[in-house]
Amino acid sequence: MKVTEQNFEKDGGGVVTLIPEEAEDLWHIYNIVVRGDRIRAQTYRKVQREGSLGSTQAFMKKLVLTLAVKSVEYDGKANLIRFSGKNVCENEFIRLGQFHTVEVELNSNLSVMKSNWDFISRDRLQQAVDAKRSAEVAAILIDQGVANFYLLTSCLAKELCKVQVNIPKKRGLFSGHQKAIERFFQQVMGAIQQHIDFSVVKCVLVAGPGFVRDDFLKWMWQEAQTKGQSAASLLSNRGFFVSARASSAYKQALNEILNDPAVQQKLQDTQATKQVLALESFYHMLQNEPDRTCYGPCQVEMAVERGAVQTLLILDSLFRASNVSTRRRYNHIVEAVKQAGGSEAHIFSSMHVSGEQLSQLSGIAAILRFPLPELDELDDANATGFGAPDEEQLDDEDNVMPEDEGAQDGDSFA
Repeated sequence: MKVTEQNFEKDGGGVVTLIPEEAEDLWHIYNIVVRGDRIRAQTYRKVQREGSLGSTQAFMKKLVLTLAVKSVEYDGKANLIRFSGKNVCENEFIRLGQFHTVEVELNSNLSVMKSNWDFISRDRLQQAVDAKRSAEVAAILIDQGVANFYLLTSCLAKELCKVQVNIPKKRGLFSGHQKAIERFFQQVMGAIQQHIDFSVVKCVLVAGPGFVRDDFLKWMWQEAQTKGQSAASLLSNRGFFVSARASSAYKQALNEILNDPAVQQKLQDTQATKQVLALESFYHMLQNEPDRTCYGPCQVEMAVERGAVQTLLILDSLFRASNVSTRRRYNHIVEAVKQAGGSEAHIFSSMHVSGEQLSQLSGIAAILRFPLPELDELDDANATGFGAPDEEQLDDEDNVMPEDEGAQDGDSFA
């Protein structure tokens, strides 16, 4: 992510203009912008203009809109974000207060205006612009006739493509079984060359049940030797490939692979592996010393107040709550843990397999320094304050940022 302007005020508000350069940048933006913020971006609208003879002409016009955000939608397949809200800067073609949707794609300019750039949003912004981001990992889940490709980052488990070839079960000289396997392997090898960028990817996990993964790797290296220059990239990056066992060739097996000690050793510097290890430690503690664990917002909040949290696990979707008070409480929990000596906080992505697991624990959990058996008496289901509507709930024009009088119709985003 490239930041072209950054201006924070003493009261915590400010504006940041940025350019998303990679798919993961869009996910970061999705987690930064919440209801009540303002965004400014280019868009195209069909407008009508009356000619000198009274005729009406319709044409597409490039406009710069400033919206008070009502909703944000992330579209990972199309690599874009949709912002919906009311126009707060009138221009020649768009009336003040009109409701519009703006789509922001890769390499387009976006200005984000917040009345409060809190700890979480600033930390997320820093992650996005940090050039030393955690290495990315490709995973190929392969079984007889099917291979699913994923790209794993610290935030996403993004599906790249799927290869599927019907392989006859019957073996024999005229069954076509061997030819089908070779055709399948050829397509998987082609997908690797097409979809995996070895200038970014640090490791390629090839995993699945049985012996298909090892048979494929053995075949691919032999095939690459015969192809010469067209397969030179594969051969030069052979050390990046790791074979691992998995129970299936489908997405749910990703977490199983990341829990493999051999894989963890290979990926020890990646954020995704650190989160998987933290979640694994939580479950181990839950089984062996349950009084040193807690989950649910009220239990974790009380543990934070008592200085008992050693490791915090929290889902990023909690910071997108429509309720302002709820967002502030989760922000306070993370900030308090990070400021406490010897404590660590892991923010899990809801788009990652480990995040999906954490969501089953209400999205927030903690490993404690010392037992707090009294936390069992707290019932998050009946507790108030988390997610309950209150006086700070955004509604219509309430609690959105004051109008940016400096925003002009002619603002340029070249």
